[in-house]
Parts: sequence; structure tokens; C-alpha cells
Amino acid sequence: MLEYLKIIGIGKKGAVDLTVDQAYEAEKMILDGKATDIQTGAFWSVIRYKYASIEELKGFLKANMENNDFLETGIKPLDIAINYDGKNRTVHILPASIFIASGAGAYISGHGAEDVPAKYGTPYHRILELMGCKTPQSKETILKSLEMSGFGFYHQRLFNKKLYDILPKRREFGLRTYHNTIERMLNPFKTDKVITGVSHPPYIFKYFEIGKFAGFKRITVFKSLEGGVEPFPNHETKIFLGDNEVIVYPEGVIKEFILRRISTEENAEICLSILKNEDQKYTNFALLTAGILLIGYGLTDKLDEALSLAEESLKSGKALEKFKMYAKITGEG
Repeated sequence: MLEYLKIIGIGKKGAVDLTVDQAYEAEKMILDGKATDIQTGAFWSVIRYKYASIEELKGFLKANMENNDFLETGIKPLDIAINYDGKNRTVHILPASIFIASGAGAYISGHGAEDVPAKYGTPYHRILELMGCKTPQSKETILKSLEMSGFGFYHQRLFNKKLYDILPKRREFGLRTYHNTIERMLNPFKTDKVITGVSHPPYIFKYFEIGKFAGFKRITVFKSLEGGVEPFPNHETKIFLGDNEVIVYPEGVIKEFILRRISTEENAEICLSILKNEDQKYTNFALLTAGILLIGYGLTDKLDEALSLAEESLKSGKALEKFKMYAKITGEG
């Protein structure tokens, strides 16, 4: 590890970026416990200070993908590649939107963990748990839920134990590391479609590049609400899908309902009320988010068509049926 620290840690003027292979080897040392805690902390600090290059991110990603226990399936779901550190300032609408999209014909996959720095926010699978679902504990349950409900969630402790095992060190470090960037792109379902949101526009290009490296072909990226895949409720959202752009306007969305801190219990109640067609305040926001998921999946590239599909899924009860199926399968598994 010292040889790599000497490359990147000798000051602003002399430091250079690591190559893909060098970044790969450095990350393997961290994952395999061959770097001391002091060396690891120093490495993370320097990379954070100088910002990871695309080549470095590819090397870090490669080292971690080698440890993936991939889910083998003929289904090519849309990978929801969002920040593992969750939300702590706004409402989570994704748990409802996932099943609106699956009710319209999309297959969707997700992955994550909890208590992830630096935000330590609530991940959406925690909301799903309070809605009556369980986080799957086996690949068999994940595969069954994906096939029958249109959604599968793969926890990081199951598909990449080495990365999960350094989470205590990341918590001790306390700040964001490059793992916050690359772990969302690990592609544990071996799919070819991904959607991700960023907080900082320069990362849009980075995610296109590392997304290709991870095996994705249809890549949807946009600056989003808290780095998730929800649009902004108070101004337009520009979505990038390869060379195409889709503009989403928050029509019918009341920003005061979205831009606020709420308990996980209240958030779960909101998502359930949406799926049951009982809600009036949050449904438009859920439909917009579901429409974006349908575009990411590839059912259509047009927002108006996506919104029509989402609305039909919700009003017909298909969305609720998919959610109930997911809750049943994960509860049994």
C-alpha cells in the first residue's frame, strides 16, 4: 500500500492518479486486510482530497465486483443504483413507485445496506420492512420475488461480504469514501439496465463511464433528490439516457409535502396509502418517479406514455397486487 500512497499522497503538485491496475491492487489490499488501518485511512483521505479519477473508480469497482455472488437469472431488471446512505431530509417515495412500475410491466432490482456513512440516512428497504415486507435472506427468495412480484432486493452482506465487512472501518472514518460511488454500480443481478441519481452534476459523466465498465448498456443518470431516483418536487429535472434527454416537470406535486423530515413509520404509511389508492397528497410524486423507472427500464422513452402506464398500474390495482406478492414471498422466505 505504501507504494500507492507515495504516488497519490505527495502533495497537490506532485501527486498523480493511479492507473486502473494500481487502483485495483490497492483496493484488494484493503479488502483482504493486507493494508493496516492507518494506511487505509490515509489512502481514503488522499483519494477524498484529490477526488477519484474515472480510471481509479474502475479499478476500485473491478476489485469489488470480483467478490460479488451474482444472482443468475434470465431476467434483465432495471438496477436501482442509488446511494446506500439513504435519505434524511425528504420523503422516500421509491417503495411505492417500485411496485407501480412493476405493475406496469417492469422488472426492478435493488441492493444496499444500512447505517452507511456519511449521511447515515434511511435506506428504502427499511421503509419496505415497516410496510410489512422482509429483507430477503437467500438468493432463492430474491429470485422468486423478482420473478413473481417484479422486484428483488439483494443485501450487500449477502452478495459482497468482503465489502460489507469493511463497513465498520468506513463508519469509523466517518466521511464519504469512493465506496459510496462504486458500491451502487456493483451490478449483482448481472443486468444491462441501470438508473442512478447524483447530487453533483460532474458525476453524471463518471457514472456513464463506470456504468459501462460494470456491464450496463442502458444507463439513465440525472441530478436527483438526495441522490436517489426521485425527481425534484420544486423545479424541473433533466434526465440523461445515453444521447437522449427527458425533462420532468413537477406538475401536481406539492413540494412542502416532499421536502421535509418525517419518521420512517409515517413514510411507510404514506407509501401504503399510495398503493391502496387512498392518498391524494403524494400520488403524483409517486407516479412521476414510477414513470422515470419505466423509462429507465425501456418500456418507453416518452414521459407522457410512461405516466399513463404508471397511472393505469395504480388505478387498476396491479401495483398493490405486486406489492402484496412481494410482502408474501419475502415473509415466507
